[in-house]
Amino acid sequence: MARTAAETANILSRLYHKKYEGLDFDPFRIAWPQLRSLAAVPCLEKSFLKEVSEVLAETDHCLIPFNNFLLVAKGDDLSHYRMVPDRIVEQYLSLSEDFVVDEDDICDEDDES
Repeated sequence: MARTAAETANILSRLYHKKYEGLDFDPFRIAWPQLRSLAAVPCLEKSFLKEVSEVLAETDHCLIPFNNFLLVAKGDDLSHYRMVPDRIVEQYLSLSEDFVVDEDDICDEDDES
């Protein structure tokens, strides 16, 4: 029987806090098939992943999808990465008209994100 997004998010949160490979409370990668198995679904739908992400966000966890895996982390885990200074961002503001938009970056009209 398929798990709900909340149940799946709870498992991911518990995995984050579980000690294995000598580490605990660390970001971890999970393969797409592993997540599909945990959720007990034949296919991971975007709406399901969004809901899992929303439930995880309530406890400051995040689900970051990549091509070959997903990353589960907490906000604090990612806080040590460098921030782009405003002065650098401003250099690219005038170039925004020159950027080519990838079709994958365009949201459907009914998408909330």
